[in-house]
Amino acid sequence: MPNLTDYTVVQDSSVTLPKSNGDIDHDYPKFGAAGLGSGRSILLLKVDPNGTAELKVTLNNADVLTTTFSTDPTRTWHEVIDDGVLKESDNVLTITRNDGDGSLTVSDVVMMYQHEI
Repeated sequence: MPNLTDYTVVQDSSVTLPKSNGDIDHDYPKFGAAGLGSGRSILLLKVDPNGTAELKVTLNNADVLTTTFSTDPTRTWHEVIDDGVLKESDNVLTITRNDGDGSLTVSDVVMMYQHEI
């Protein structure tokens, strides 16, 4: 079957880690990928680091990204996700400020995937 590229907006608003209560991680609301076909998917997000901080991203309990930011400019980031990690429904995406003395503001989280037609 042929495939098209599709996407889902996971969350458009921003989350800053650590949170004011000291929490270092954030679970996004569950999301789906209707019509998901086989193949890799792509996670897109905007990151605004302040100081040195390590960002860890998990999708459905699979580690998909760990990287350290030590400069302050806002930038977009993309990560290719292995086939089979993204599911058609009930996906759980978690971000964690894993290490460092800085903070991370993450926004505009989008998942692109192959859609069977």
